[in-house]
Amino acid sequence: MIRLNYFCVVEGQQEEMYLKYVSSLLNDFPRRTVKFNIKIGNAGELKKSPFDYDKVCLFDHDFNQIEFENNLKTCLQLNSRQKKNEAVVDHAYSSICFDLWLVLHKKFISRPATSPQEYVNDVRKLYGLSREDNIKSKDVIEKILKQITLDDVKTAILNAERIRNSKTEESKIKFNNTDYYYQDPDFSIHVFLRKVLEKLGVDIHLKNGM
Repeated sequence: MIRLNYFCVVEGQQEEMYLKYVSSLLNDFPRRTVKFNIKIGNAGELKKSPFDYDKVCLFDHDFNQIEFENNLKTCLQLNSRQKKNEAVVDHAYSSICFDLWLVLHKKFISRPATSPQEYVNDVRKLYGLSREDNIKSKDVIEKILKQITLDDVKTAILNAERIRNSKTEESKIKFNNTDYYYQDPDFSIHVFLRKVLEKLGVDIHLKNGM
């Protein structure tokens, strides 16, 4: 049996509910289980973790580069201090916002955002919501998640990789021994989730060959 545990720091309810739902899609007892122990906050909360297993922080850019880089820097510094064979500290960001990550489960969109609300209407349309639905509210998030399958999660990972592969060297920012791109959109959440799926032995490939 493969059993994974992660201490996860997330920015809000949307990310918290998403991770819990993904774990339900991945759990296949007794073959495999993954548990995300979640706390809402910023990357600084990782320093307070009482757990000795792998950790991750989910955060957005939200046009706040200072806070974004602080979260990224904290994750990178904590991970660099880990000794060989110790717990890993991952970052799982979405830029500009988590909404596009939800969109990528259903459709490939790579247009840049002009505001944090850029993709709200895309989410509403793709998930059959009304124009008045607040996609950050608990009941609407539940409606969205019920429409996401494990293949959709794989699709989002592959779509995010497609976006990353389209980036130019000129838009790359070297930051604390890693790279990110100021050319929006950009992600690292797909890197984290791909790692989780691979550790659980879940095939990332889709039947349609994507």
